[in-house]
Amino acid sequence: MRRIRENYISGNSCTIVLVGKDTWGRKYVDWEIKATLEKEHGLIGVNLPTAPKSAENKIIVPGRLHDNIVAGYAVWKSWQEMTANTQACTQLIEQANSRDKNLIVNTREQRSRNG
Repeated sequence: MRRIRENYISGNSCTIVLVGKDTWGRKYVDWEIKATLEKEHGLIGVNLPTAPKSAENKIIVPGRLHDNIVAGYAVWKSWQEMTANTQACTQLIEQANSRDKNLIVNTREQRSRNG
């Protein structure tokens, strides 16, 4: 966790999580989200066309990302919205970085195994 935070998260203002087929169960994705939230950086989740859906027809995302989407901290967008034009990504990063840091939810146990 410390190596991820120090070597990859430091210096970034925002983390973009591409949510595809197996993203929900990957421990390193959870660790990166946790480190991002500890540093109070912006968080964006991007729904890829390969993202799985639940029986209720809802996109399945990593738990820690879901907590922050519900809380209003993380920005949640589709791949189409993210790539709509050359300024879309920059605008989403600015939006994510302007969110109230008091909305951060980082209370889940850190995932120790892949799902």
